[in-house]
Amino acid sequence: MKVAVFGWYGHDNAGDERIKYSLDYFLKTLGGIDVINFYDLHNHAIQGKTRKFDHYDLVIIGGGGLILSQHNYHDFIMGIKTKIITAGVSVETALIGNPKKFAEALLEKSSAFLVRDQASKEKLAPLDKRNKVIVSSDLTFLTPFETVPYKLSNKIAVNFLAKSKLNLANFPSFILRSIEVANHLGIKNIPPIYSFKPIINVLKNKYSLVPIPLYCAKQSADIPYYQMNDVAILKTHFNQVASMFDDSLMDTCNLFLSMRLHGLIFAIQKGLLPLTFSIYPKQINIMKEVGLDSSIINIRDINETPQFVENSLNNSEINRQKIISYREKAITKIKNDLLQAIN
Repeated sequence: MKVAVFGWYGHDNAGDERIKYSLDYFLKTLGGIDVINFYDLHNHAIQGKTRKFDHYDLVIIGGGGLILSQHNYHDFIMGIKTKIITAGVSVETALIGNPKKFAEALLEKSSAFLVRDQASKEKLAPLDKRNKVIVSSDLTFLTPFETVPYKLSNKIAVNFLAKSKLNLANFPSFILRSIEVANHLGIKNIPPIYSFKPIINVLKNKYSLVPIPLYCAKQSADIPYYQMNDVAILKTHFNQVASMFDDSLMDTCNLFLSMRLHGLIFAIQKGLLPLTFSIYPKQINIMKEVGLDSSIINIRDINETPQFVENSLNNSEINRQKIISYREKAITKIKNDLLQAIN
């Protein structure tokens, strides 16, 4: 049996590379699969219909937030002549235009359709005429990281992303404060600009912060600030930052404040307390799936971050019970769902 897998692979993104590892490992354990090839979905899908993958016995679309691009992917999907399953995906945008057509093509051609959160299922519901969509879990739960013993430690892992086209690290505090007030009041024509520098400084005074990059693709020196990888962004706040993702850096921490989805997922797998901001739907969705709505920081109340950290640590026992429970269910769910879909 020959299998082709399409996702966002080969970009030094820890989440997608872990998905690739997990899916490859799981498929090989099934037996009877002779070839597993991974492809970048975008590079092939924008070329439209093709016959080059007709010799595969199975095509897997996933995982990750693949229903996002504004490009034409639907012609590529409709041209595939072999069995297709969609697994471990989420909907990252409004289903209009090309994203809607892509979702419709996947729903029509896929024999099984596994999303990783309830919100994605709800977005797809108006298009899901045959009730194909099933809420499962992220594909990395096929080979989850081992849990680490919870420690009474002052170390917390952090991952921040650029949320502005400007590097706000050196902006005068009175300008940042004016923008924050305008954002909080909802004043029109004031773009939402968030500076993490103040809260990082506050957290540094109380905790030992461990910066953990997840997106580490090599980039040119003149790349715009808002397109920088995690390593470059974190270096604007910390003197020492690892050049690549290293999950062992999490093992001495008891909490991970992450703006990336797989930072939260890896924290859950390791039994650490996840904490995030209300910026990206997929991050919000995973926290709700776990039952940790109280660990989502309203981005317009960013200055309350230290209090959220303290509250999460103070409720560590209850929160860890939710985390471990979700972890166990997620592992069983994705393995059973994917096995059934393949067969």
